[in-house]
This record gives sequence, C-alpha cells and structure tokens, in this order.
Amino acid sequence: MKQIVRDYLTFNKRERNGVFVLLMIITILLVYLNISENFYEIEHVDVTRFSRELDSLAAIKKPADGEDAREKAPVLFKSEIHAAQKAERFNFDPNGLSANDWKRLGLSEKQIRMIKNFESKGGKFRKKEDLGKMYCISPELYRSLEAFIRIQPQPSLFAEGRVEPPNVPGNTPPAASRVELNSADSAMLTTVKGIGPFFAKQIIKYRNSLGGFHSKEQLLEVWKFDSEKYAIVEGHITVDASRVRKININTCEAAELKIPYIKWNVANAIVNYRKQHGKFKTIEEIRNTDLVDEETLRKIAPYLIVDLEK
Repeated sequence: MKQIVRDYLTFNKRERNGVFVLLMIITILLVYLNISENFYEIEHVDVTRFSRELDSLAAIKKPADGEDAREKAPVLFKSEIHAAQKAERFNFDPNGLSANDWKRLGLSEKQIRMIKNFESKGGKFRKKEDLGKMYCISPELYRSLEAFIRIQPQPSLFAEGRVEPPNVPGNTPPAASRVELNSADSAMLTTVKGIGPFFAKQIIKYRNSLGGFHSKEQLLEVWKFDSEKYAIVEGHITVDASRVRKININTCEAAELKIPYIKWNVANAIVNYRKQHGKFKTIEEIRNTDLVDEETLRKIAPYLIVDLEK
C-alpha cells in the first residue's frame, strides 16, 4: 500500500519543474485579475434612451385585437420612421417607379430594395391592393398611399387573366415605337412593359454571348424569361438580324466558335474537318463532322458564314 501511495505522490525532477511553472502561471493570472481594475474604467451603458425608442416603436406598431398577423410584424425601424416623417404625396404608378420617387413618398432604403427586388424578378403591381400585399409596406403606410396610386392598365391582358395575342387590332404598337433588341441598351429595354432592370441585364448578357438575336423567339432562351412574359413583350420589340455577328467557318479557330449553341468538342470538330478536307463550300457541310445534327445546324446557321475569298 505504501508503495502505491509513493508511486502516485513522488515526482521526478521534470515533473516538479512542470508543477512549479503551472503554479507560477496561476499566480500571475490571479494577481492580474486583482489589479487590472486599477488600469481602466468600466464603462456603464445608459439604456434609458434605447428603452424610450423601443417604447415609441411599440406604440406605433402595437396591434389591435383581431388585427391581421402581418400587421403585427415589426417592419418599421427608426430610419423608416424618419423617412415617413419627410414624406410627400403625389399621384404615382408603382410599376417602375424610381428609387428617388419612392423616397419622396416616405419609404426607407430597405423598403425600396425589397420593392426593386420584387420587380427584378418580374413582379408587377396590377391593382392597388398588390402594393398593400408587400410585406415591407405596413397597413398604415398603404392607407396613406392608396388614394394616390394610379396604375396604368395592362392592354396585353384579358380581364380573366389570359394573355392577348400580339396581333389583336389596336394592341400592337406601330413599328417606330418598338425597341430593336440588337441595338437597345439597358435603359431602352426597360421602357418595354414586362422588362425590368433584371431582365434587361439578362437579355443584354445573352445577346452578347450569342453575337446578337436573329429572331424574337430567342428571348425564351434568356434565363427565367418564360412564355407568358414573351407574350406580353413580343408586340413591342423588333429584331434586326443584319446586326448578328457572323463567324467565317473557313478562317476561324475553335475559340471563335464559342457561342451557347456550339459545344467545345463541336467547335474543334468543325475546325479540324476544315484543316483535313479543305474549306467549306456551304454551311451545311459541317454536318459531315458527325457531331452537328439537324437541330444544332438550324440553331447555329444564322451565326455562320462561308467566305471562300479569305
């Protein structure tokens, strides 16, 4: 028994040094904790002002019995209350309204961002009540704006919600007032009903990757651009196919054939076939590569040209 106790309580020199160092560290920490208060002041936070602001906010947003659950949501913050205090009132159409005009109406930066995000995803206000359904618009704010909302009628929609064909008499605008897809910038595209800043950016991005549009239907290939939206904008746009960037398949390298319709292996096959068999005489000859089927040829033909002189 004594031997067991001796084995547990006897330390060699290395263990004694370790215990000594540990005791020194503990001693230093204890001394520091006891004297550190003498070297700095503890800052006392006054929460009175914060409490007053919370009370005022609660008074503004305190829900009445039976009030809708959305009305109980604390969507107003100090910056929004300040913006509301400087609000103006004037007739406005919420569709495409500028950020500055929303500010004039008393909306905060956060509320404006939420509305613009809604529009960038293709959202539209088709009647006054749609604005009131926005989570960022409190019932009080909507009631103060309701009398000034002037939403322009949507001529491209039937009363029951079915999209009108673009060739209905009186529905298609004159050609002079339409927007040409291959030359329009982002600002011009947003003048078309149904195209907001988000889709204007996506259209231009896809147009640049293609080298231009050769038909209106290619808008359906733009990310998130569906057939319902196409039916709305189709009568308000034109396409000048002469603006399409053409690629000479008798002189190009594989990298120059990089458009969405042509995969890398297909581009390599076209160039290698030309190098082995000589120049193409017609665009249809690229079918000889065995990698270009009828559907691919139909898509890429408007972007290719055969120039035997170069």
